[in-house]
Amino acid sequence: MATILVLLSSLLPFLNNIVKHFYDTTSVVFNNVSGARNLDLDSCIFFLSMPFAYMFIFIGTKFGAHRYSYYTFFISCYFQLAFILNFIFLDKNEVFFFAEAAVFFIFVAIGVIVFFVERYLKKLALVDEFKEKTLERTLSLLSKKRSNEGA
Repeated sequence: MATILVLLSSLLPFLNNIVKHFYDTTSVVFNNVSGARNLDLDSCIFFLSMPFAYMFIFIGTKFGAHRYSYYTFFISCYFQLAFILNFIFLDKNEVFFFAEAAVFFIFVAIGVIVFFVERYLKKLALVDEFKEKTLERTLSLLSKKRSNEGA
């Protein structure tokens, strides 16, 4: 269930595009809202999906979602950022190209760093497990030796 919530959180930011295929969300407009003159249903769905996505990630983390499900959310974040940059730089000038390249390389760097940190932490866990087992064996041998000396 927790893994499903994490996977769902990676789809929530694109919910406005999914609903747009079935219903014209730009036709529903909310007038005189705080902070904007007009706010359409498409934007409302997008803005409201973000807190729910974070909440689902939190719940998934709390209840132990499968670790590979977080990669879908990572890829989803990349596409979200790419779409937002596309929205900001509509004319696709040179700044758009550099911004897209920078975002791509930043996400690749983050992915590589997370991979190496995860590998390092696994090695530490294996070393700790080995030390703990070795300590337990040593203690059991010492306790057997003492019990044999006392007999």
